[in-house]
This record gives sequence, C-alpha cells and structure tokens, in this order.
Amino acid sequence: MFSLSKESENSLKRGVLKLIDGFLKDYLKPKTRLTGLMTPKQLKEELDVDYKTLQRWERAGLQRYSPPIEDTRKVFYKVSDILVFLGVENGKV
Repeated sequence: MFSLSKESENSLKRGVLKLIDGFLKDYLKPKTRLTGLMTPKQLKEELDVDYKTLQRWERAGLQRYSPPIEDTRKVFYKVSDILVFLGVENGKV
C-alpha cells in the first residue's frame, strides 16, 4: 500500500471536485429544444407553476400558440416569449 503526501491528497480532491462541478453544471443545464416551443405541462414542470398561473400570465400578455387546424386543442409557448415575459434580457439565456 502507498500513501500520498498531504499536498497530493488535497490536489487530487480538488481535481475530483472540479470534475464533479463541471458535470453537474452541464447536467443541470436546460435541454435545448429543437422547435423552441414548450407545452403547458413542460412549462409548469420546468418553472414549478400551476395552470392558474399560466392563465394569469396569458391575461398579462404571454402569447399562446396553437396549430392552425380545426378542433386542435394542443397549446404551445415560445421559449423566447417566456423569457421576455419573465424579464430576461432579449429573450435569450
């Protein structure tokens, strides 16, 4: 068995912590969306809000999008619209 010097041990610990920190930052980063659209369910889960909050946001100006097909109930929100509505500079992360 071998032993590390205190300096080597601390250096190794810092290296491992740096790797874990980098992994967590990448892992926790929001996933990119190909279309730039979110469903109400995705929005509620990501922002931890309920349906009534989304209704209030729509009354306050958040734009909702639906496909131009009759009897379609699917609703979407543009990620850039959400960011602008929430006060993020230029609607970009």
